[in-house]
Amino acid sequence: MSPRPDEQDRTNLRDLVAQAGQRRADGHDRVETEFWRSIDELQSRYHGAQQDIADALDIKRNQILKQTKRYRPATPNTTSI
Repeated sequence: MSPRPDEQDRTNLRDLVAQAGQRRADGHDRVETEFWRSIDELQSRYHGAQQDIADALDIKRNQILKQTKRYRPATPNTTSI
């Protein structure tokens, strides 16, 4: 039987688990961003592509519009004073 952990061991373990969870969340955000940006590019390939994508993903066209807008890179403000 392994020894019982002291409070320092438990604290270290919690910190490591929190770090792993953060890496997981960061990875998920990165993958979601890449996915929706690629879908944004694909939907302009031909007239009706957005509906075909929606059918392939089994979601509504409106969901594609919302997600692609959400993950679209921000355009820099090009107006000057």
